[in-house]
Amino acid sequence: MQLTLSSPEITCDHCIATIERTVGAVDGARFVRGDADARQFAIEVEHGAVLDAVAAALDVFGHPGNGDGRSLKRECLQLFVAAGFHAFAFDRHGMPLRSIRTAAQLLRNGWNVLMYPEGTRSRTGRMAPFKPGVGVLARFTGRPVVPVHVSGGRRILPCGATVPRPGRVAVRYGAALYFEAGETALPFTARLQEAVHELGSIEIA
Repeated sequence: MQLTLSSPEITCDHCIATIERTVGAVDGARFVRGDADARQFAIEVEHGAVLDAVAAALDVFGHPGNGDGRSLKRECLQLFVAAGFHAFAFDRHGMPLRSIRTAAQLLRNGWNVLMYPEGTRSRTGRMAPFKPGVGVLARFTGRPVVPVHVSGGRRILPCGATVPRPGRVAVRYGAALYFEAGETALPFTARLQEAVHELGSIEIA
């Protein structure tokens, strides 16, 4: 399976060369290409255990720390949310390998995984482009993805708020989507977003 990944930590050709050497040292993984300007690279992995090994080897590239103490606050908040709601934060800024392998392990253990592929709450009420991590996860695990549209959430918990307000929310479920032959993560993610958009146009009596 080939995966294309990105990270803001990639700033030069030396970073790409380091990633190539690191991936090359993992059995069952192969570095395909890298682009320092686009801050992304592609790898091939044989199976999930190899992806775990690559994620561990490249962990330094996805570290959230920035030296100003904010990462510690964020990690404490994420720990609180995980304990209270059985949730974990998907890495929105670094490489998503660690988040993907966590979600894949949960699926293998029989859990259902609820994802918010926009990556954050909308500031305008309009749907933002979906991030391709949901497509990568669907392709990697072979599991179906059920599109879900939620309306009314912005009034209850707008962006920037921490305490929810009373209100009514409408939740619409669509038919499960599966990866099609020859499809890649980006087209699948676009197809998923279109399905969610169509659900939002359905009126509820």
